[in-house]
Amino acid sequence: MDYKNIIQTTITEVYPNYFIKLLLKTLEEKGAISYKVDLLSEDSYVFSNEDETPYHPRYDSIELLTALDNKSSEVISTIQEKEYDSPYSYSVLFEIKEDWVENLYLALQEKLIISIESDEYNLDRLASSINECTPSYKTNSDLHFLKFPLKLVGYLPQENDNKREISYPIICILNTSTNMIEIRFEKVKGYISNGDSGFYVKKIEEVKHKLETLLGVELLAINLSSIVKYIKETLNDSEENEVAVSAQALEYHTGSKAILDTGNNDNMILPFIGNLKDILKNHEELFNANDETQQIQEMLEEIILEAEYLSDHPWITLAWKNEVKSKIVKVKFLFNYHGQDFSVLQYYGNNADSERMSYVTQFIFDNKQKLDGQTE
Repeated sequence: MDYKNIIQTTITEVYPNYFIKLLLKTLEEKGAISYKVDLLSEDSYVFSNEDETPYHPRYDSIELLTALDNKSSEVISTIQEKEYDSPYSYSVLFEIKEDWVENLYLALQEKLIISIESDEYNLDRLASSINECTPSYKTNSDLHFLKFPLKLVGYLPQENDNKREISYPIICILNTSTNMIEIRFEKVKGYISNGDSGFYVKKIEEVKHKLETLLGVELLAINLSSIVKYIKETLNDSEENEVAVSAQALEYHTGSKAILDTGNNDNMILPFIGNLKDILKNHEELFNANDETQQIQEMLEEIILEAEYLSDHPWITLAWKNEVKSKIVKVKFLFNYHGQDFSVLQYYGNNADSERMSYVTQFIFDNKQKLDGQTE
């Protein structure tokens, strides 16, 4: 299957509506496509109705596929550009303790990595495995981006025409100021992963090994559990906090389990724990009335302590607040993902673009620095 056909299948089978709309608007801004005839649309593919009535943009997959048929190179190059900074559902963080920048430039010179600015670069070179990949590269200030462009093959549960080949990029961001590496990737449909529960673990491990080989370093998993615990401990009841606990799973030492979730609660107060905190805060005089009420207060505080700090947390969700509700970024921290030494960050919704994801990463790094400073 040629590259264009793979992109066609990817548009049909993979791309969400918001990404398709983003691509079409970008192509419109570039002048590759137009929704009306004017002086600026001379070199554009112009959408039109057969009955010559005004065409109203739908920004859907049919329009993107039409644009691909008529402006193939422009569409494919735009897709490959946007893959660097589009939202991704998952990320994993590692750190490097050794020097790695010189080895990165050496890998570029030896064409083990291909810069999108080089004469050798035309299209991303799709490969069936990470080991066979020649990643493409771009840089922006302290950030170095590597893209591993994979071709994944899956089979639909049907007798005929069941094979599907799609493009699947994995993005790695190397930060020279923090020496952190972030691996970003998207979820895939079950028939693409072939029902393999270890699909993502394998991809992360393969990318990790490839990066270690290219850079001549060891990637170390970051202990996000201790960092998130530190973040939680620094939060207070003030509304000025930019971060709040949105949900968490609890596993008590007795074996009992619970999941607490704020849901659509605007004030980001966790049920049960948040309610107990409010009772203690709003009824101080009542609890200080006598020895018996003070004992009740101590027992409630013990319940909160056990739930928040003494129980195990398989996962926790933090929310980065915003006055605009739709721009709140929620990130679920899946600690020791599938028994691995690394944790996975799961981003909810489509509002966490590359810039916001990088902000979350920087926030984690800043708190890691504060935590490390306490333990030195």
